[in-house]
Amino acid sequence: MYPFRIVLTNFALCFLVSVSSRVSGVPPAQKKSSSPRNEARAVLESAQSLAKQQRWPEAIELYRRALALSPRNEAAEIGLSGAYQGVHNYEEARSILQRARRQHLKSVAVLSALGSLEIEAESYDAAIGALRSALVLAPDDMKLRNLLGTAYLSMGDSAAALAQFEKVLERDPANQLAHYSRAQIFADTNQNAKALADAEQGVSAKPEYLPGRALLAKILVRQKQCGRAAELLRPAANPPALDTQSLFLLGNAYECAGQTELAAKVRDEFAAASQADRKRAEDETQSKHLVEQANELARQNKFPDALALLNQALEKNPKNGFAYTQKAKIYFSMRRPDQARQAAQQALALQPFQPDFLYVLGVIAAQQGEQDEALAAFEKVTQINPKEADAHFEIGRIWMQRKDRTKALAAFRKASELDPDDADYKRAVAETSSPEEIKRKN
Repeated sequence: MYPFRIVLTNFALCFLVSVSSRVSGVPPAQKKSSSPRNEARAVLESAQSLAKQQRWPEAIELYRRALALSPRNEAAEIGLSGAYQGVHNYEEARSILQRARRQHLKSVAVLSALGSLEIEAESYDAAIGALRSALVLAPDDMKLRNLLGTAYLSMGDSAAALAQFEKVLERDPANQLAHYSRAQIFADTNQNAKALADAEQGVSAKPEYLPGRALLAKILVRQKQCGRAAELLRPAANPPALDTQSLFLLGNAYECAGQTELAAKVRDEFAAASQADRKRAEDETQSKHLVEQANELARQNKFPDALALLNQALEKNPKNGFAYTQKAKIYFSMRRPDQARQAAQQALALQPFQPDFLYVLGVIAAQQGEQDEALAAFEKVTQINPKEADAHFEIGRIWMQRKDRTKALAAFRKASELDPDDADYKRAVAETSSPEEIKRKN
């Protein structure tokens, strides 16, 4: 994420986007409780309810409130980190868990959450460090061992991963994830008999899991049990949709089983799927390049040419939200607010928690005099990423328009704290702090 303020000079674009949100439609934290502890519990329960609905910005707001009422509440800290993880703000999620780790030195839950976060962020060394520390505290926790094994496997250390999965299976012989993961390791080292036994167990425990069935089919083909492999991937009743890799395996299974016509048919499916995958990847790459080119043209005020490129980008990839938000900026600069709003909303329909898109919508709404909508968008940006100074600044400007100098000053100060070198922020703080300056301007 990068700072992002829209500046219009002779309808020129000069963008650098930001982030924020307002809690709208949030379940009330119930009536004022008899004690701060009860109030914190009520707010936390509301936050957890919102998180289950994946209403992440609103959940973030309430988790923060719960922590303001109960600063060392472990459940609120883990929940807040998870909500930031939900909006892909790994930096903030990680920071919260690292602080919680210092506050709760023997918390297995915090270490487990940190390990899971680092796996998702593909920071495997950090994940392994957190999970090993957790296992020192809880050596019999098989979920932790599975997570640790997954982290080792993801970074390519099969031996260390195998050791963890075998410990899991010693304690929990029916553990599906451990069987599946160990089967992968055995298959990769051509220990097919061992791999087969594990893969069978994994599919038996979770028959609907396509990667598990594909792994078992691959091993069955190696073992010359080709008919069974084919039936596993494409059963006679209710055959599932197969991905490209599974189609490749199915073609091999039919060929191995001597069913050449079926093999040829599946190979055609595989070729078509592979071509579609390649085209999709190429179109997505070209779409990104077209957006970059359009952005450069927009900076030169060549708006029609930029819009033409953006339309091409969306033909290549209709899910490119950045193409829509770039159109919104251009329409805004061309004083076509209705089209700008529509483009911004199309971007948010694709990525509802993308702070850049929310910021653009906030700017458009503010220009149209829709202060409530603008404030909600900017506040949602600050919830998703508290470090976005521009959104705090825009919040301050709205509160100034509403003659609420206290709230405006708080927002301007927050923007200036985040970016102390910004002259606009400094000026806003100075002017809002001075009653004489306010009187003079009014």
